[in-house]
Amino acid sequence: MRLIAAVLFVLLTAPHGAALAESAAAPCATIEACDAAIRNRPGLALYEARGYLQLMRRDLDNAIADFSAAIAIDASRAFSLYGRGMARLISGDAAGQNEMEAAIMLQRNIAEEFKAYGTK
Repeated sequence: MRLIAAVLFVLLTAPHGAALAESAAAPCATIEACDAAIRNRPGLALYEARGYLQLMRRDLDNAIADFSAAIAIDASRAFSLYGRGMARLISGDAAGQNEMEAAIMLQRNIAEEFKAYGTK
């Protein structure tokens, strides 16, 4: 229950726009920019950024697909596991909570990092 409350808090307090500020944490600011970058040079950070943007748009299937692509590159990335878990949980898949908890085991502060990601 506490994890579900944390998920709702992150979603309700995160920016809901389609863009992120350009930074090292967010290699592309829009889904379209991420699409173009992934076509040219797919990579972990780009899949995570696009997955985050998809999640903020509530496009859960595409968010899950992008976070899954990132996990295929590096299965130990807490950010990717947390994001996919959140998308799965919101979409009604209770197994998403297990992924979020696994991400927290990998990195205790992942919830805070995930929340701050959109504001960088």
